[in-house]
Amino acid sequence: MGELSALQAWMQAAILDPDGPARDAAGVVTASSRLTARERLAIYWRGYRLRLLECMRGLHPGLVHLLGEDAFDGFAMDFLDARPPRAYTLFRLAEGFADHLSETRPDGAEHWPDMIIELARFERAVAEAAEAPGTEDAGPPGTRLRAAPCLRLLRLAWPAHEYLAAVRRGEDPPLPAPRPAYLAICRRDYALVVRELGPRPFAALDALARGAATGPVPAEWLRHWTGLGFLTRAEPLGAAHDPAGTTPAPAERTTTR
Repeated sequence: MGELSALQAWMQAAILDPDGPARDAAGVVTASSRLTARERLAIYWRGYRLRLLECMRGLHPGLVHLLGEDAFDGFAMDFLDARPPRAYTLFRLAEGFADHLSETRPDGAEHWPDMIIELARFERAVAEAAEAPGTEDAGPPGTRLRAAPCLRLLRLAWPAHEYLAAVRRGEDPPLPAPRPAYLAICRRDYALVVRELGPRPFAALDALARGAATGPVPAEWLRHWTGLGFLTRAEPLGAAHDPAGTTPAPAERTTTR
């Protein structure tokens, strides 16, 4: 490793160190008339961490509102210290945040931490749906049905989508009561679409997205999901898809943009 590469590696390790600026900083960084070498390095160390926190807050507006900024920063920094970012893009910064919250959930805690975890899962799915390739530039219909690349499906025990929608409207919603929610999150015409489905339609859409055998799927459901951008390259609807549409369309509750 060359001298410059070694210096860059040392600087990266020093800034990423959760315990603070490197104690051997004086061997690499010069002091100034007012600051020691370690104090000068601390400016970059703190600035980097504050930038990461700013990005985490931007990715999780619902959690920031639910927890308050100080508490959220504590959870976020604990996550970042445990899993320092390695990707070249800040979009991937929060990958694994919900898993980390679940893994570090206190034993015997009340149920409300579950809402924190599920809200983190939902906000991550929203970010992924917004960033993934959509159907806006899709070519002509193909010969088979497949899920749009931006489709994300979530089974939740709390209505995290309703809470986040209220926060984005500028409201101060109370902590919602737990109830099952089956969500499809996607992007259509460059706008985010969130739909709450019934258990049966959700199971059918989930199976389609995974390429699993589903049995006959009502044509009305397929047309509806294709129109919402959940499915793309739809094949012509035939008898196998129940063209009569005798099964009711999926129940929907909310749309969030």
